[in-house]
Amino acid sequence: MIINVKKTNENATIPVFAHPTDSGFDLFTAEDVVVEAGKKAIAKTGLIFEIPTGWGIQIKNKSGITVKGVPTTSGKNADITVYEGTIDMDYRGEVGIMLKNEEEFSITIPKHTKIAQGVLRKVYHCTFNEVNEVNETVRGEGGFGSTGTTV
Repeated sequence: MIINVKKTNENATIPVFAHPTDSGFDLFTAEDVVVEAGKKAIAKTGLIFEIPTGWGIQIKNKSGITVKGVPTTSGKNADITVYEGTIDMDYRGEVGIMLKNEEEFSITIPKHTKIAQGVLRKVYHCTFNEVNEVNETVRGEGGFGSTGTTV
């Protein structure tokens, strides 16, 4: 599959799969991102995607950032939360990555930082049919840890 990508910023980085077996492709910041302590921001990628009909892109966090923190201009890594998002097949605006600074101080994430990953997903549609009853199962309403936490 080929996905056309348009740069809206000369500092934008065209996405890459770091390894041929990766599920997600890396997304980078196109400019420095300043995020105040405890606040949310959108890291601009400087990219517009032409996603083929029947497909979407899910924005996911990067495990390295979740565990090690994001690099900052101060030279120290900072704890952030990268929020998941969806890019629909007909969206033609610049892709931004939603994030939150979990630190008690302001941070600046430098341009060209690997900030998130995109995962291609096939889009399926269905029709929702309202009913008065649904079929019973062995599990029933059990959820939220109902199977326990140990082997």
